[in-house]
Amino acid sequence: MRVDNQPSGQPAVLDPRAKLKLYRSAFRRRWFLVLIPAVLGAAGGWFTWSAPPKPVVVNERKSTPVVTGTYFKAVHVLTLNPGSGSGDVPTISLPQAAYLANTGSVPQEVAKELQVTEQEVQSSVIGIPHNEVSSVDVIAVGEDPDKAVRLANATANALTLKITNEATAKLAQARDKIMVRLADLDQQIADLDAQLATNPPNRSQVEAQRLSITNEYASVYQQFTSLSSVDPTAGGLSTLEVATAVSITKPEYTELRRQIREGASYITGVSPTQPAEAATEPTTPEAGMGRSTRAGMGGILGLGLGVALTLMLERFDGKLRRRGDVEEVTGYPVIAEIPEFHRNEIHGTDIAVLTKPMSQTSEAYRVVRSAVMFAMNNDDRPRNGALTVLVTSPAPAEGKTTTVSNLAAVLAEGGLKVLVVNCDFRRPRVQAYLLENGDSSNESAVTVDAGRAGSVQLAPTRIPGVRLVSGLGERDASVQPLEVITMQRKVMDLAKPLVDVILLDTAPLLATNDASALIDIADQVLLVVRSNKTSVDSAELSAELLNRFDAPVIGVVFNALKEVSGAYYHYGYQEVQSERDKNTSKAVPVEAQM
Repeated sequence: MRVDNQPSGQPAVLDPRAKLKLYRSAFRRRWFLVLIPAVLGAAGGWFTWSAPPKPVVVNERKSTPVVTGTYFKAVHVLTLNPGSGSGDVPTISLPQAAYLANTGSVPQEVAKELQVTEQEVQSSVIGIPHNEVSSVDVIAVGEDPDKAVRLANATANALTLKITNEATAKLAQARDKIMVRLADLDQQIADLDAQLATNPPNRSQVEAQRLSITNEYASVYQQFTSLSSVDPTAGGLSTLEVATAVSITKPEYTELRRQIREGASYITGVSPTQPAEAATEPTTPEAGMGRSTRAGMGGILGLGLGVALTLMLERFDGKLRRRGDVEEVTGYPVIAEIPEFHRNEIHGTDIAVLTKPMSQTSEAYRVVRSAVMFAMNNDDRPRNGALTVLVTSPAPAEGKTTTVSNLAAVLAEGGLKVLVVNCDFRRPRVQAYLLENGDSSNESAVTVDAGRAGSVQLAPTRIPGVRLVSGLGERDASVQPLEVITMQRKVMDLAKPLVDVILLDTAPLLATNDASALIDIADQVLLVVRSNKTSVDSAELSAELLNRFDAPVIGVVFNALKEVSGAYYHYGYQEVQSERDKNTSKAVPVEAQM
């Protein structure tokens, strides 16, 4: 709940304390995802325990000592990068990557780097995939340990580079294709603008076509932005462990040479056989762990799984919950942070500024008022009459109407004459907040016939100094939106000389075109987003749409926060709030002079 000049649109760098706070919030919301796997793991470990069997001798022959000789192998371990598997990142299968280790351009590059023949590389190197752990072993064999290490490391590096280059080329091709589409859409928009400049008779159809192409342009541009942020290495391989030479027996060496020559099991489909010369040791099964230990380990594994699942869901959730994220995504400053309502207040129609005037929520809306007044005083553009403030949101149920009602109350609190215009004629809600029992039938209300757009009700509200305009095509399926918008403009033109501020409660920005059609008459625009509901995509698309219309956005009202960063502004109010609540009576309608 603050107003500052913090730069917008820049990635927010979290310090350790902020990260800890973010993780704590994630676990608080999804605690059941941590608890349930832990309980199931502990229960599974407890009930699946069985007594260990008696030791059984598998082979009574003594083991033959392995004689280290002149045969060596070196293993360079590559692992699949964590970012692989997303829809934007081209990935390669592990068997395919392993097959390329001694085929095609990879052995050619290794031979050139190490100054050996290509045949020598192909006969000494093999790739073995491990799908269960998402890794590839690049194995080199030979009688020289240093040479085997160089072969394994050079082959792994060449393989990684080849996969990265192929991924980079695929991403570049995809970006080029999208850029061509963007250029085509931009040309279509320019052509439609040229038609509109001539004021054709089918202007409404051309405008609708232009809006449709503009929305498609925003969607394609979002794809381009997503591709531009993709790291081509995210779908490839990286080194987990560099090669080191280890001594092997002759049978092992012979078996590896055979696999290199004939192909590994993932190519031939034949499992390699254990060499007959390999000796066996007498073995016994491990002693079984106790039931409590097994249950504890199951609980720990379940807990780890729950933590990993929670963090993964948090990573890909896509909901806005932090002030910094809102500013980064939209490019607009957050001018106020509204605390989350209590459970019994969420679906109510009480206006916090009236019922709890000294609460933290009321102070937050006063910050919005200050931002509106500050922007008005610093606006050099000529204005005819009242200040017009358009309040919108990306999607429904994000607190737009609540913001309008409380903002009207704090503006009237400062002695201003306020007119609230219900521009959401499909789902009107503001009457329920401003009128007694949500009923616009009042003896002092003025009714104006608006033709097919319906009858306009100009009624006083339960807030002194605030009037409401309703009835503009509300809940009439046959009314034309263009007629309603035209009537809304006429009402505002008539009311501008009579009031100080006009608040427009519009439809959601991404749901209909109603809000976009009123942007040109607004002196200020407030964008309302809701914590844990508004998605990153919808907020970003709304900001792009407002920027395309050159909307005079003064900032974002961040709604329904569980933890408000500016809580210190509320210092000293809690002690007197309960006493004030006892003595505060409900405001009665007062005739506002307009």
